[in-house]
Amino acid sequence: MPGGKPVWFFAPDQIRRRAKEWGPGGIDKRFSAAWSGFAPMLERCLEVTEGRGPAAVREAYLDTLNGRVPPDQGVILSL
Repeated sequence: MPGGKPVWFFAPDQIRRRAKEWGPGGIDKRFSAAWSGFAPMLERCLEVTEGRGPAAVREAYLDTLNGRVPPDQGVILSL
């Protein structure tokens, strides 16, 4: 493929590298700053639905697997 050479990216490895670079609390500080800017807009962009019990988990899994969960829907489940 044209362009830059592909590079392996694995999030846990990257987090470990950043933790070493940024020192104690560096990840938490940056995550908190990023989240505080992101979280307020979630109400406008995301509809959260909740389900409880094995039947709800199964239904949500199958709906997701079969493409019946829209991209703006977040599903919170509890057994």
